[in-house]
Formats: sequence, structure tokens, C-alpha cells
Amino acid sequence: MATRRKKKVVKIPEPNIRVRLDSKTVITLKDASKLEFWKQRYPKLVVLEG
Repeated sequence: MATRRKKKVVKIPEPNIRVRLDSKTVITLKDASKLEFWKQRYPKLVVLEG
């Protein structure tokens, strides 16, 4: 009895957003909606990538 091969599931990576909160802190956000939350807490926030 032959076994069937499983199809490969291709995952498309979601773009991560790298954000500098202050001079020492860099975080990565998975969702762009979270950017507004951090923008309220850190008004001098800088988006590095994304």
C-alpha cells in the first residue's frame, strides 16, 4: 500500500513593523493597528521598518 505525500503549506510571512520608542527601546509589532496604541504612549515614536 503506497502512502500519499502531504502537500506543503506555504506560509506568507506578514510584514513586521519595527518601531523605536525611545533612544534605547526598539520593538517589533505584528499588527499595524497596535501602532496607534504605542503612538499614544510614546509621541516621539519612530518607525524603522514596515
